[in-house]
Amino acid sequence: MKLTERVLEKLAEMVVGDHPHFPYRSSYYITGFFKRCGLPFVHDGSTRRIWVQERLTELNLGTSQSPDLPSDDLARVISELFDSDDFDRYNERNSDPGVRNPRTVTVEAALESFNKLVAKSGLVAYLDNSGRCHLRNSGTGANSASLTQQTRPLSTEEIGQRQKLSEYLDSASEDEFTERVLVPLFQRQGFHRVSAAGHTEKTLEFGKDLWMKFHLPTGHWIYFCAQIKKDKIDSAGSSGGKNVATVLNQARMAIDHPIFDPDTNRKVLLDHIFIISAGEITRAAREWLVGQLDAGQRRHIIFMDREEFLDQAARILLDLRIDPPPVEIADDDIPF
Repeated sequence: MKLTERVLEKLAEMVVGDHPHFPYRSSYYITGFFKRCGLPFVHDGSTRRIWVQERLTELNLGTSQSPDLPSDDLARVISELFDSDDFDRYNERNSDPGVRNPRTVTVEAALESFNKLVAKSGLVAYLDNSGRCHLRNSGTGANSASLTQQTRPLSTEEIGQRQKLSEYLDSASEDEFTERVLVPLFQRQGFHRVSAAGHTEKTLEFGKDLWMKFHLPTGHWIYFCAQIKKDKIDSAGSSGGKNVATVLNQARMAIDHPIFDPDTNRKVLLDHIFIISAGEITRAAREWLVGQLDAGQRRHIIFMDREEFLDQAARILLDLRIDPPPVEIADDDIPF
């Protein structure tokens, strides 16, 4: 579905905040808005509304997973447009007594204005339980919430961030990899209660380096954990953390032992387990692990190796500052 020129013109007004129901965005915040959408657009200082309309026209020509919905990139822009944090920050800035002609904006009023704009296109925008905006075609029922996010080529900035992440993984410890990179990655993907176990109490991990939960649109929760390895996972039979048999034992332990959810004050069993490696997970290791698990346990396992992690993290953690791990200084290195 392609949106009309009139809709794109009004949508551009909403993005820059020239519409009375949407927060105002200066040049800096327009660039930040598109960056949050995963788009490498940088405002060049020209007229904001016209520049944004040109970018939206480009996105309107993109591909869509559903012929009854706008392009995937445009749908992502519309979803980000109703982030409640933007509205709260704008209202907070306008509460200053020194602001002339202050106005208050709300997500509800903005959503109503947008739905009036796209009603003739057969589209309806709505918020789910987590406050995220989705699009639905009122005629066919096609819904952006049910579509998978398709990958796109990395931008120049994302390629640079991917290289920084790769260099960080080469020197980071397993705990640093978990706490400084994986935790924010899963948090930004919508997981709740992302909790790293660490390695100070290995006996209490029960094969879980990290656990989290995800809220389904139906209101139910599903639970995940992650078994994280810094090195390559292979089936060569070597001892230690690289041994795929060790990973198998830890996976079985994680599946069999419940976790305590403090939000519900009860123990729950895991639904899925991530096996994550900062190196490679060989094909032989994957096949061996799957072959050793019975049909009931097999469905729990999700693999993520270095390349897959870097491709996702380069987009999602584009603004994450990556500092090299601190270098330990020995007494002999002190010059006095």
